[in-house]
Amino acid sequence: MANQPAGGDGGAALTVLSNGPEPVAGGRKRDAGDSRVLLDIEGMHCAGCVGRVESSLGKVPGVSGVWVNLTTQQATVEWSGGPAGGGPVYRGPGGGGPAGTTRSEANLADLVAAVERAGFKARPAATAEQAADQLARRSASELAGWRGRLAFSLIALAAIWALSHDGLIPEVVRPWLLLALATSLQVFVGWPYFRGAAILLRRGTASMDTLVALGTGTAYVAGVVELLTGQHSMNFMDGGMILAFITLGKYLEHRAKGRASAAIGRLLDLAPAEALVVRDGKTAWLPVAAVSVGDVLVIRPGDKIPLDATVQSGASHVDESWLTGESQPVQKQAGAQVFAGTINGEGSLQARVQRTVGQTALAQTVQLVRHAQESKARIQRLADQVVAWFVPAILLIALVTLIAWAVLGDAGTGVRCAVAVLVVACPCALGLATPTAIMVASGRGAEDGILIKNAQALELAGNVTTVILDKTGTVTLGRPRVCELLPAAADGESELLAVAVAVEQLSQHPLAKAVLDHAQQRGLSVEPAGQLQTRPGEGLEADDRGRRRLVGNERLLERHAVRVPDELPAALAEHRRRGRTALLVAEDQRYLGAIVVADPVADGSREAVAGLRRLGMRVVMLSGDRRETAESIAAEVGIDDVRAEVRPDEKQQVVRDFQGRGDVVAMVGDGINDAPALAAADLGVAIGSGADVAVEAADLVLIRARLELVPRAIVLARQTRQTILQNLGWAFVYNAVLVPVAAGVLAPLGIMLPPAWAAAAMAASSVSVVANSLRLRLRRRNV
Repeated sequence: MANQPAGGDGGAALTVLSNGPEPVAGGRKRDAGDSRVLLDIEGMHCAGCVGRVESSLGKVPGVSGVWVNLTTQQATVEWSGGPAGGGPVYRGPGGGGPAGTTRSEANLADLVAAVERAGFKARPAATAEQAADQLARRSASELAGWRGRLAFSLIALAAIWALSHDGLIPEVVRPWLLLALATSLQVFVGWPYFRGAAILLRRGTASMDTLVALGTGTAYVAGVVELLTGQHSMNFMDGGMILAFITLGKYLEHRAKGRASAAIGRLLDLAPAEALVVRDGKTAWLPVAAVSVGDVLVIRPGDKIPLDATVQSGASHVDESWLTGESQPVQKQAGAQVFAGTINGEGSLQARVQRTVGQTALAQTVQLVRHAQESKARIQRLADQVVAWFVPAILLIALVTLIAWAVLGDAGTGVRCAVAVLVVACPCALGLATPTAIMVASGRGAEDGILIKNAQALELAGNVTTVILDKTGTVTLGRPRVCELLPAAADGESELLAVAVAVEQLSQHPLAKAVLDHAQQRGLSVEPAGQLQTRPGEGLEADDRGRRRLVGNERLLERHAVRVPDELPAALAEHRRRGRTALLVAEDQRYLGAIVVADPVADGSREAVAGLRRLGMRVVMLSGDRRETAESIAAEVGIDDVRAEVRPDEKQQVVRDFQGRGDVVAMVGDGINDAPALAAADLGVAIGSGADVAVEAADLVLIRARLELVPRAIVLARQTRQTILQNLGWAFVYNAVLVPVAAGVLAPLGIMLPPAWAAAAMAASSVSVVANSLRLRLRRRNV
């Protein structure tokens, strides 16, 4: 676990666990000894491919979980028990594992061999940066390959059409030119499908490649037979159009998938590849991977900050908008934290590295996004079950179609219908329906400051009916601030604050810090008092150059016979009812006034509660404070249901009580005492600047400590669920309608589906699913 500490300057902090609490195989929680391997997989084209890879990897001894992502072409394999269990302790994206971590080559070889037995190639992806770079390069290469095949197929197809309709070419030459063009199409454009089908055939399995290869191959063979028997045939044209349409679909699909997976690339682009480092009194540019903890960075004006570090010298303002969402730059000086990917302003800084490239807040954000994209939603299991028998069923339907038409005496139509059945069937749409939507949603969530730990969290967020909010640090800021100055004299505000600051500078109490922060904001500088004496339960008193100065409560002032206004006790009682603390200030028995300090309602809390209500949620606030204080805060933000004076061990029971009524409960908190309730809730939501254990127990992490992100996350989850259902519905309806039509069921009505149009429909199906998922990036999430 890596903890990102908060800076004293108010900068945001992020705590992310490399091993979160999401379930693995068999529904168990991940253990601390579990280890992960990220593999790049080559050759997957459809959900059937995903199923075979998962099945093969799942049979390797020691494997406790497998996640295969068709969109990213990667597999994450989890081993239980660490080295003791015989599994590799090599960790994949982002984390890189702790110091001393090694990779078990023998076990890694077992995983690669398992993938190869399934008919694919595999290799390990070492880090998030390398994985993203490899994926980008592979995607660009594949896209270029499909673009070239598409261009060739269109040119060859145009030539076949021209030869079939041009009477200028001698009849002796024309058939052989057609054969040459058709053969070149099959070899150059059809090669990936034939190769994939052949590899799987040797292993006794089949995939979409099998369907395409059989469909276009059958059309080609039929064309050759008719050519040799002297018949005029359109089968060459059909075979060419099949390849052209499917290749067009593959090209568009790869383009869309590249856009869907761009979120990680955009995050990684935030940090520079090199850092200016001081070593042995000299500065030098080094790759960020070569920079160690303790190295000193030189950060020039306008530079992107390469690593998380603590400022040693200099002063500047830093744009932390990617991390906090705040457009206003944050002032940085000695002792402040700076984060990778943020942008330095007008000043120069020297900062000591606190976290290396794989452990920064940015790297951990990338890791969580990757993890969410690798995971599977429960609804995808339905698609996986269908895909398991989909290809064999299509092969059987195509064979029955061919035999049925042959029995009816029209073998030629039987061949065309069988080919149409083979190419119209689309397991790709089923395989892409869920992962593309999850990928786009997790990337968009990260850009909004919402880190989704796994796909199940998105599903659960879309079903939430009750949201329970912890008060301190969630609804409120979690740290006291001066909210009001009440001077005894109309012009006594400056004197009131100056005396309090002189005394409070000698204290480490949180209330003292609130007073000092307020003075700093007002530009007030005062010499500290001397001879401080603490009165437990009463306050502070100091002798400052012969003047007795007091900051505390009524008992402290009574001890020193300070007279206070008659209306003060009633005012203090009202402040206490509202959860506020009044610091009474006096000098030499003269009452100067009161400084009212409170943990104020956080910006956006009222809007968040209103947004949750508009979404139909029941909103509940939990607090360990007195009921009067809790109800005052709740009323301020618009919450009616308040559970006050709740001990930390009782919060979990409150969650279970709501669950017992049939509610789907989301718990939002930030503290150690919230962790049991976060774990017990159907959906745990942690504020990213909160305690490590709270973030570990949560399913969603808000890296920007803004409560209004909760309704936005729920809207995103609902939109994602809607998109997945649309994708799956379209894929199921498409196959249920067009496969029978392709088989010729509606032939008596004069409705037939030619093989070429079947291929066009198949390509459109996959592209439409990916395009529909991309709409998630454009949909508004305002509540």
